[in-house]
Amino acid sequence: MASCEENNEQCIEVGQWDFAVALGAGVITNPVRGGDNVPLVVLPYISYYGDKFFVDNTSLGYTFLEQPKYDVSLVAQLNTERAYFERFHPSNILVSNSFTNESNTPSTPVTNPHPDTGTDSEQPDDATGGDNDKQSPDVITIDDISKRDWALDGGIMAHWYFEEYGKLSILWLYDATGTYKGHNGRIDYSYSLPLGMPRVARLKLKIGAEYKSQKLVDYYYGISTIDTESERHLYNGKAAVNPFISIAFNYRVNENWQIKFSAKQTWLDSGITNSPLIDKKYTSNIFIGGLYEF
Repeated sequence: MASCEENNEQCIEVGQWDFAVALGAGVITNPVRGGDNVPLVVLPYISYYGDKFFVDNTSLGYTFLEQPKYDVSLVAQLNTERAYFERFHPSNILVSNSFTNESNTPSTPVTNPHPDTGTDSEQPDDATGGDNDKQSPDVITIDDISKRDWALDGGIMAHWYFEEYGKLSILWLYDATGTYKGHNGRIDYSYSLPLGMPRVARLKLKIGAEYKSQKLVDYYYGISTIDTESERHLYNGKAAVNPFISIAFNYRVNENWQIKFSAKQTWLDSGITNSPLIDKKYTSNIFIGGLYEF
């Protein structure tokens, strides 16, 4: 394809499994009251892109329409909202939005522009409560509510490619498991800044917004009589639009090792932050370390 030449940032090699692991220090902040932040120390990354089928950490997909300037895929992936309530959720281990997959590939032939399936809705963390919150009758914490279940989302994803460095992505997903019976989506634009040494260093900026339906917000962040007997804590979640911005920098040291830095900030809509279960108006994700590609 004309848009997929060697060193094009939007192309990866087809028909090959990629395994990488990032080692360093970082954190994902948790806005849920009583939930612990997730430390980022070891981040594995697994992907495979065939002519049509692809695997990208916790996402599976099938690209049914592909042109030089755009592609459209069917996708299935774990809903990441549950990750706020459980440390060992796969999204807290295979952290796509930490930009493990935003790596500089060596100068090997590439042939096919395929989706970037980073699940940029925030992928936070755990469910161990804060002692101070538990002792106060004025607040409700993660330890006081009923269990929030896992969900598997399915839907459609599309990318449009602009020149060599820009990409517009749209994702729409529906709850395939009937857990929260709602839907969510994302739109973002990413741009890879040319640094004059594309085989060595790359800086990528992304800006966008996530949409979460009323049923999704209410299931995970709403408070009902199942959670508490206190009427003043009851809350019906509302649909939310969360804007975000992220940055990723990779510097290739040799064929296997890279230095990487990534950061993401997401601002939570009032439909979420008005919940008594939420004590922050944002979530953050930051990581710095080394990336080793096998």
